[in-house]
Amino acid sequence: MITATQCLELAHRYKTLSQKSDMSEDRASVMKNIARSFAGLAGQLDRLNALTRDEQVS
Repeated sequence: MITATQCLELAHRYKTLSQKSDMSEDRASVMKNIARSFAGLAGQLDRLNALTRDEQVS
């Protein structure tokens, strides 16, 4: 399963790629959206991990 850290790395990679000067605006926009999606997924995975830890302690 993909981890939150991997998602953040992918988010960074897509954001960096979206800033290349030779890229069309449409392609850059899609890549920025993918970056935001990976960042959001990282947050959700962190939350899931926290809930899982809490449930195991209870």
